[in-house]
Amino acid sequence: MSYNGVDFYIRPFQRRDFEQVKNLSKLCIGYERGSSRWYALRGSPKRLNSIICYAVFAVGLLVASPAGPAELCYGIAGIAAAVLSAAFFLFHRWQLSSAFLHHANPATHADFSDIAVHYGVVEKPDGTSYFTGKSGFWVAERLVDGKPNGEVVGCVGLDDRYRPDPHHAELRRMAVSSTMQRKGLGRHLIEGVFHHVQEHNINTISLQTTGYSTSAVGFYERFGWKLVAHQSIPGKPWLDFRLGEYRLDI
Repeated sequence: MSYNGVDFYIRPFQRRDFEQVKNLSKLCIGYERGSSRWYALRGSPKRLNSIICYAVFAVGLLVASPAGPAELCYGIAGIAAAVLSAAFFLFHRWQLSSAFLHHANPATHADFSDIAVHYGVVEKPDGTSYFTGKSGFWVAERLVDGKPNGEVVGCVGLDDRYRPDPHHAELRRMAVSSTMQRKGLGRHLIEGVFHHVQEHNINTISLQTTGYSTSAVGFYERFGWKLVAHQSIPGKPWLDFRLGEYRLDI
């Protein structure tokens, strides 16, 4: 396929893609401009918890200033409020960044221990692959002069392991290289998944993504996914991770 002068083709995962897929996922979640972490750190200062910190900090400085009450206790309280609000703001950003970096680490995801086994991918002697069940994992490989050059520039997985309903699966590991953004690659990955689910009688696809990445949310919503729930990190309800669960009924 050729879009805007860039060639790629989409095929089932092969074992030789393993390291590239892990690295691509890692970059797209936490280690490049436009990653989920990048959007989160960029958007967090505009969120409610940050605005509250700004307000408490400003009030604290006002109370501690010569324009505030003359009593010493008010000055101390104002300084404490300003320091604590600034400390919480910085601590929250550090925790938010750490959460995305943890999520970006392939070692924290069971499916990345062996992609072929988890998603039911079998390789033929000629090197091509096929899927043994409803799950599947696809990659987009760059073409140079019409020939594959081995560079993986996108990937997506469909996982039916964790849903009790046999007609319900999860879209996972959607990633597109920063060099291939806005070139139609993501759309063709999703269309490949749709073709697969039609053949395997899957009528519901769920996914999770961060609400900070408005471009990703908009991309999924254009295909018909709808927000059904918000989730927080277990044990850290104060952390504004903004994880949304989306559902598409086909």
